[in-house]
Amino acid sequence: MKKRRKGRMGMGGDFKHSFKIEERAELALTVYNVGFQKCPSGYGWGPGVRDHFLIHYVVSGKGIYDNGGRTFVLQKGETFLVRPEEIVYYRADEEEPWEYYWVGFSGPAAALLLAQTPFTRQHPVLRPAAGERLRQALLDIYKARGTDYPSAVRMAGYLQAALGLLMEPQGERGEEALSLYARRGSAYMQQNYSRSISVEEAARQAGVSRSCLYRAFRAEFGCSPSAYLTRYRIQRACQLLRYSGLSVGEVAASVGFEDRLYFSRAFRRETGYSPTEYRNGRQLP
Repeated sequence: MKKRRKGRMGMGGDFKHSFKIEERAELALTVYNVGFQKCPSGYGWGPGVRDHFLIHYVVSGKGIYDNGGRTFVLQKGETFLVRPEEIVYYRADEEEPWEYYWVGFSGPAAALLLAQTPFTRQHPVLRPAAGERLRQALLDIYKARGTDYPSAVRMAGYLQAALGLLMEPQGERGEEALSLYARRGSAYMQQNYSRSISVEEAARQAGVSRSCLYRAFRAEFGCSPSAYLTRYRIQRACQLLRYSGLSVGEVAASVGFEDRLYFSRAFRRETGYSPTEYRNGRQLP
């Protein structure tokens, strides 16, 4: 695993310290590059695309971030996410150029972990409550830099800690926090609906109690977590009944129902039809 390290101080007080991996370790979460920079006036990158995720956290100054034609003005305390293959552009302010910390990363776990943060494609900019702790976590990744496999593992560990800070809902308004909890819980259900999971598991993944998750789902989706899970499973069952050759019992098992009779009752409750009736053409629009 090769590295490329940069460190320089500009005449205007700007500086850049960066570390880039040339040969990337095969990990579930892999750091590609990391560093911190006080940008010169008007310094920018793009328009262009990355082949990995990239997070910047602004510690001072101002700048703009253009994502798919939408322009965001950022300042101290805000962070922005670049996703792979998105056309983006970002530039430091002319009068108050920003200083930021960043980390680039990828791996099979990257998208799953980011799904547990408030980042969405519609909202690629956040003001995280973690603040200084996030800056320190990004600096810890840089301090752990190295070209060997143990260093890659350590950097991945600090990156996971940084992403954990972005998941914290502290400091958000009550409705925003409930929405975040509900989205975390629903994402877990959608990723694990085919196995026997419980509301308690979903609550743990969302970082809240079962009762809090219940309030969050009622506010966000208008139903309880268990009702949401059942509806999602039935939606998936409808797809399998329409487009697969699986038997009703196999469909039931595929969407997380261990008891075929219970599946049939739940299916009729949700759709008004038995699974066999649904398959034979009496399908909902």
